[in-house]
Amino acid sequence: MTEKEELAWSDWIRERDDPKIAAARPDALDDITVLDLSSNSFGGCYCSSMLAEFGAEVLRLEPPEGDFIRMCTPYGILYKGEGLNYLSEGRNKFHITLNLQKAEAREMLKSFVAQADVLIETYRPGLMDDWGVGYEVLKEINPRLIFASITTNGQFGPMSGSWRPDYDSIIQARSANQYDSGEMLPEGSSYEECSWAIPTKAGPWIGAAQAGTFMAVGILAALHWREITGEGQALDVASVETYASLEDWASIWYQGAGIINERFGSLNTGGWLYCFAPTQNGAVFLGGLRLEMWQAFADMMGKWDEWGASSWKDLTSFSEKEEQLKWAKLVFAETCKYTNDELVNMSLEYSKKGRLAPITPVVAPVCSPEETAREANWLERGVFTPVKDPVYGEVVVARSQYKMTETPIKTKWVCRPVGYDNEHIYLKYMGLGPRKLKELKASGII
Repeated sequence: MTEKEELAWSDWIRERDDPKIAAARPDALDDITVLDLSSNSFGGCYCSSMLAEFGAEVLRLEPPEGDFIRMCTPYGILYKGEGLNYLSEGRNKFHITLNLQKAEAREMLKSFVAQADVLIETYRPGLMDDWGVGYEVLKEINPRLIFASITTNGQFGPMSGSWRPDYDSIIQARSANQYDSGEMLPEGSSYEECSWAIPTKAGPWIGAAQAGTFMAVGILAALHWREITGEGQALDVASVETYASLEDWASIWYQGAGIINERFGSLNTGGWLYCFAPTQNGAVFLGGLRLEMWQAFADMMGKWDEWGASSWKDLTSFSEKEEQLKWAKLVFAETCKYTNDELVNMSLEYSKKGRLAPITPVVAPVCSPEETAREANWLERGVFTPVKDPVYGEVVVARSQYKMTETPIKTKWVCRPVGYDNEHIYLKYMGLGPRKLKELKASGII
């Protein structure tokens, strides 16, 4: 019998990818140096955070006053001078200052580029060229450089020169995703009467995070290509495009039938039963996209005969708009009789003893941030284990999202103040000591 067979799978894998032992494992990208020039861009920060977690040495270059993204925080709350947003996206990065508005600073940037593998930038398309540090110039200095640009509208196209910044709200608004998210406008009503029936913004900065994720994957592919060919390349990610790609079937539906996917509240035009439902103490997600699961839900709620569940032949008719609205009213009237926990337990119990067992509807509680942070499963898996940071103290940030047996991600520190690593990094990469740095600071270069 093998060692793996002697242990239950969960025990075997825990011994090898538990975040508690991650510190002793090697970093997958420990030989990669990344220059993060992202400016006013959560997407750029998110991208470099992903690479930093895998061990890349990320040099975060900010203007002397710091990047605006540091000030993005709920209700203006600052913790030891930092916005809460940046406390999670400054992780594992070395923070230095360099004023790229000045020609001397741009010459210094070239010295960094000569030693770097990746450069991430989020400036207006063409600005790096105007400064004399665009891709064509920098690839002459370092032909292996991967030059990664994240912008709202991309490096070419009619909107590429737009003044619009790469704000998440713009990404959401222009992607079409938010158009069909939110409560539907009742027939015959106006927005003046129902001001709540407008597109709903996604809570987190999902558009920017999507762009950062796409670019991180693109960078890894470019690094692999470089390993094969020895050649670097320029990458162009438009944030709106990445988020629009999540629309999935909606664009195909429009292309093929000319139908625009409209808002449908907590229901889903993609099928029934698939929605959020109110309860006595909150809300739950209900999933029953197979006929038997929908029948099981009716049975679980004691409505098998009243709703005629035994006569249902398929889900096609239930998926139509008017049918969904009709049945949603009946379903919600039933779910409001129970708490979240009661409905979850009813579903689990039905899977054991119900008429259609083991088939059962999917029921999941809609959790608050507090409930999620205290969830035993996530606590055991280490995603909310506090980071003991030498500057900011003990801070809880999401971490260890990847569990890997050989090269797990790590959060070594959560953030750094503006220019915190100037002495260390400028000495390491350029041989500049304290006296020279003092002169550069006095002249506004760093």
